[in-house]
Amino acid sequence: MNFTDAIIVDNIFTPKECVDMFNYLNNEIDIEYRKQYKGMYGRTVSVPRGQASFTLNDTIHYNYKVAGGSPPNLVMSDTLKTITKRINEKLNTNFNTILMNVYKDGNDCISFHKDKETGWVKDTGFATLSLGAERDFVLKKVDTGEIEKILHTNGLTIYMPSPMNSYFLHGVPKRTKIKDTRISLTFREIL
Repeated sequence: MNFTDAIIVDNIFTPKECVDMFNYLNNEIDIEYRKQYKGMYGRTVSVPRGQASFTLNDTIHYNYKVAGGSPPNLVMSDTLKTITKRINEKLNTNFNTILMNVYKDGNDCISFHKDKETGWVKDTGFATLSLGAERDFVLKKVDTGEIEKILHTNGLTIYMPSPMNSYFLHGVPKRTKIKDTRISLTFREIL
């Protein structure tokens, strides 16, 4: 697999739609921000960002295997359903869950990781839509350690089709000079 196997799409939503979506998500959605949990050696640590989780309907439940435990699944609002439908139409996917990550500034981050695929529909990947502040989305080849940075700009969608998650780590590193908020919506198809 190569870095170029990631599909980058930047014309799913208009600039105005991106602003409207950001404002809606930033002002209307409650998140668990910097949720505390017991880390290694019983030490209390915080998730270095905010999170919320959504499913297409109440028959779907997905436990995001994340530090601090999964945020509670809420049924998507009509706005989130519309966003998901547009992503699915453009990528020819059937995503039915969203993990929302909120990075209030450049101190919020997510380290290199592979998504746990437990509960995913076989041979599906994931897509992530960025809104707000530009941040680096970094891919790292597991076998070589080679790194590729993608500037995840407002409205840009990055799709990592299966089996890319098996061959690459991904993350959003700290960028302390950034003072504005970035919201990402990560889409998956769950059984």
